[in-house]
Order: sequence, then C-alpha cells, then structure tokens
Amino acid sequence: MPNPVVRAETYYLPPPPRRGQPVADWSQVPGAELVYLWLNYRMGRRTPVPTEAVPDAPPVYARINQNRWIGDCAACGSAAIVSVTDLRFGCAECLRDWVPLVAPDDVDAVEAELLLIPQTYLRNWWHPDDPANPAQPPGDPGPPIEGAPPK
Repeated sequence: MPNPVVRAETYYLPPPPRRGQPVADWSQVPGAELVYLWLNYRMGRRTPVPTEAVPDAPPVYARINQNRWIGDCAACGSAAIVSVTDLRFGCAECLRDWVPLVAPDDVDAVEAELLLIPQTYLRNWWHPDDPANPAQPPGDPGPPIEGAPPK
C-alpha cells in the first residue's frame, strides 16, 4: 500500500506517555488546532490558539506539496500541514488569526490520483482556483508598451 497523503490529523500527534502517566488524548481537538498543541509540546513554545477570525481576509488554498496537505500564510510566508476537514488556517509563526482554508470538493479523489505516483516527493497538487497555482494560464498582457519590440 502506498503512503497516504499526510494531513494535520495524521502528522500532529500527541507525545508518547511518560512512565506511569496516561496517554494524551488529542482525538477531540479540531484538526486546525493540532499544530498549536504539537508546537507547544515539541518545541517548548507557548503559542496560543487563535480565537478570532481575520475579517475580509482572502482565503488560504490547501495544496499538496511532496505528499503533505499544506497551507501558506499570506502574512509571513510560512507554511504548515493543514486539515482538509477543518477549513481554518491560522499561522503559528506570525500568530495570525483564523482565515478560511479552501480545499477541493473531493479531497479523496485528489489523493487517490496522487497515490498512483509511487514517489512521494513527486506528489504535488495545486487548487485550480489558487492564484498562486503555477499552472494558471497567463493573464491578458494588456496593451502594447510604446516603443517595445513587437512580439
């Protein structure tokens, strides 16, 4: 079986239990909030989970980069593995509050198509509506610039 595409729910896992301590249960934590718990545990940070939404913020588009669903922060440029079932994106680096996350309508179909590629580092996908999608056709170049050589 090929390696499944990584989501926040399968990447940001609780720490192993310490001797004599119960196992941490993160199963009730929404997928978008898991990154904060994980960073606080793994990196010793005290990063608060956002409580507000950024009004009128453009959405972040989920994309697959080397077999991981990620979202890119528009404010600072950092990226994080995201949940495609909890459609919120908050940045744990610049502490940006929640913005909408856009995922494809059929996540399972996108993942199934990529699973046909055996090398996980070649599994990449961009949302067709994402303005940062490198496969977008070029826009209208506009009127010719006076004095520029002909095309």
